[in-house]
Amino acid sequence: MPDPSGFSTAPRDAKQRQTMDRDGRPAKPSLRSVGLGIGAVTLMAFLAGTIDAQAPRSNSPIKIEIIPTPDGVRAVSGTSPSKGDSMKNGGKTQNQAGTLPGKAAAAPAKPEPAKPEGVGANAAQAGGEPNKNQGPENSLGPEDYRKWKVPDLTLVLSGNQHGYIEPCGCTGLANQKGGVARRYTFIEQLKKEGWTLAPLDAGNQVRRFGIQAEIKLQRTAEALRRMNYQSVGFGPEDVRLGVGELLSVANPPSDSVDDILYVSANVVLLDEPSFMAQQKVFEKGGMKVGVTTILDPASVEGELSADVAVNPMVPAAKAALEIINQASPEFRVLTFYGEEAAAQQLVRDVQGFDIVVVAGGYGEPTYQAQTIEGTKTRMLVTGNKGMYVGLVGLYRNAPMKYCRVPLTDEFEDAKEMRSLMAEYQNQLRDLGLEGLGLRPIPTSTRRSFVGSKKCGECHTTAYDIWENSPHFDATESLVHPGERSDVPRHFDPECLSCHVTGWNPQNYYPYTSGYLSLEGTPHLTGNGCENCHGPGAEHSAAEAAGATIGEKERDLLRDAMKLPLAKAKEKCMECHDLDNSPDFHLDDAFEDEYWPQIEHEGKD
Repeated sequence: MPDPSGFSTAPRDAKQRQTMDRDGRPAKPSLRSVGLGIGAVTLMAFLAGTIDAQAPRSNSPIKIEIIPTPDGVRAVSGTSPSKGDSMKNGGKTQNQAGTLPGKAAAAPAKPEPAKPEGVGANAAQAGGEPNKNQGPENSLGPEDYRKWKVPDLTLVLSGNQHGYIEPCGCTGLANQKGGVARRYTFIEQLKKEGWTLAPLDAGNQVRRFGIQAEIKLQRTAEALRRMNYQSVGFGPEDVRLGVGELLSVANPPSDSVDDILYVSANVVLLDEPSFMAQQKVFEKGGMKVGVTTILDPASVEGELSADVAVNPMVPAAKAALEIINQASPEFRVLTFYGEEAAAQQLVRDVQGFDIVVVAGGYGEPTYQAQTIEGTKTRMLVTGNKGMYVGLVGLYRNAPMKYCRVPLTDEFEDAKEMRSLMAEYQNQLRDLGLEGLGLRPIPTSTRRSFVGSKKCGECHTTAYDIWENSPHFDATESLVHPGERSDVPRHFDPECLSCHVTGWNPQNYYPYTSGYLSLEGTPHLTGNGCENCHGPGAEHSAAEAAGATIGEKERDLLRDAMKLPLAKAKEKCMECHDLDNSPDFHLDDAFEDEYWPQIEHEGKD
């Protein structure tokens, strides 16, 4: 049978094959072999809280989502689209070209056929007998991993979480993918079915920088350790954090190779390579795997701390691969954060990796591995926001297999991760806005917020429409979430910014006179009138009986509060962005669906 994963090929030259030793497991490499020396660095402790999490519901059957090949990877001619070829991606409906409806697809690039076989296409001693029943590569679409023979070892691939430690939930969890709680559940289900797993992450756990991002990195690292990740890389947002935060996650708790979590060939902390593992060789399922990670310096924006260096890629990757090869692994993995083209060039310059796992490039994973011209390396992409995991099944005597799995709501939230999310939110609560480094700043107009109830004293019809819209209950939906109700989120700036009145919706900070707390500023709960029309205290005062303001200045204040319909959509998208409200961006969605729900004009 042909292998639809795109990994199958004709056998290599017999001189390139060597049967693995099945009689015993190779000795684990020493810390020296993985390039790690433990420095005298004080690890920063996690701030921990406790809360009982909601128990997960009973597991339901898991379906495989069939999504069309994304742009840039040609669909095989003659392949019939599956029934599921029009699916939702986090609420974003796609057509067969992988684009939003009504949008033209980019010209497809012609891919190379994927051709590794055995266990490691680049390993001189790679084991496994050739599969004599292989057919044309890329002849079918995605493969259902549940139909696989259980692999000897399965790599679980993730990357570019980009701060989405859990789905936002604004459009309903049924419409959004991702989250460490679902990922944990999926991994545990595979383990219970007898799968031996080695999770790997290509990096970029956070977005932005600051105290909340530092806390999120710590919590994510804890989640990855609980999922027994073997290797995690750094992304461009990660390295913008303080060196102390990076050291606290990069240094293992013991000298054991099994405790190494972060690995990087080219990120150096405090000008001391021994503070990081440059590569790692681990053994699981009777198979030895070498892994290293690279962060493309071109992906890093702005200046980094003098204590953090991102070295040139090629010499770092070569040095790491040389040490990996000394351990004679059956399989070699490079995880890479950066653009796909840069990853392809790197593995051309540094030959010998079996696969390169790329985060930071394509919007969602392709459903087949891609070859890289001039190499035997195959490329896989992780997609964004941790919405998917990839599975690479390794067999001692059969070709590799690949499948991508979307983390939909069919995977229940694991109790262990829900508890971690509660601790994260409790930590934000205990620190408060000031402890998180957030202090109110003036708006560009220097005017003040007064609250929607004050607006409703004159604009009664508009206020009635707002009061009966979801905008009115925006804050309440954080205090008592309809879904994931075990964890309130009204102390989380990333949630507050669009669920209260008087915050910057994209940069997550309060304005002067904006919402600060349920107790201190109750008149600014909900996503109120002033988030769209601007602060209204001065306008309200000018309209009050007995106001002494001049007519010209009063009219200027009135005009300042007006929001023409032509500009309303742009204002709405400050909160209804692609991350949290993808359906809002479909053609004519604003005009036909969203605006009619809140339509209001002028004063009644």
